[in-house]
Amino acid sequence: MVRVFIQARMSSQRFPGKVLAPFNGKPLIAQVIGRLTQAIPADAVVVATSVEPTDDPLAAYVRELGIAVFRGPLANVFRRFQLCVEAYPCTWFFRICADSPLLQGALLPMVLAHSQRSDLDLVTNVFPRTFPKGQSVEMLRSKTFAAIQAGLLSAEEQEHVTKYYYNNPDRFRILNLDSGDPQLGQMSYVVDTIEDIQRLEGMAPDGDLLEEYVRRFL
Repeated sequence: MVRVFIQARMSSQRFPGKVLAPFNGKPLIAQVIGRLTQAIPADAVVVATSVEPTDDPLAAYVRELGIAVFRGPLANVFRRFQLCVEAYPCTWFFRICADSPLLQGALLPMVLAHSQRSDLDLVTNVFPRTFPKGQSVEMLRSKTFAAIQAGLLSAEEQEHVTKYYYNNPDRFRILNLDSGDPQLGQMSYVVDTIEDIQRLEGMAPDGDLLEEYVRRFL
């Protein structure tokens, strides 16, 4: 089984509460979930957030949507995901960030096509990045991920779930999907600030740049 774990929290330093901020009439997290469930069944989607009280409103809202929630450590996101895999067993899982309201659901089947392979630990489109930020998709083999000792990772590797893989590519079997156009990696559809919401709402759902991106690569 393949699941989708959405990494989300309310305590963003640059934009606190952004995952519940309105984006085209719906909270940002709802937009992300809606795009993912175009390609993956809703019962395979889990929002992985923290146990901190600041994330109580997020957890409550996501449950109202009928989507599962897992709560774990705030800072050690790697360990949060390991615990999430224990609670929601699966052979592979996607790691998706909750700041990507224009994520193209068609990217998931493109990555999912490799889930039958036994010779891979990570399928990604960001190593190196040739897809826009906000169109990042990573699929990790759960068995490999669970075997990593989270407590031995650096603070940066604990915070950024796949950083340890990219720092040690010789230890893992990584497949990178290339768009064929490195310049696409300079584009951004990520929400980091209020200004980003205003900018991205202006091109959603079919802004010129995103439409061109979809036409060329999906």
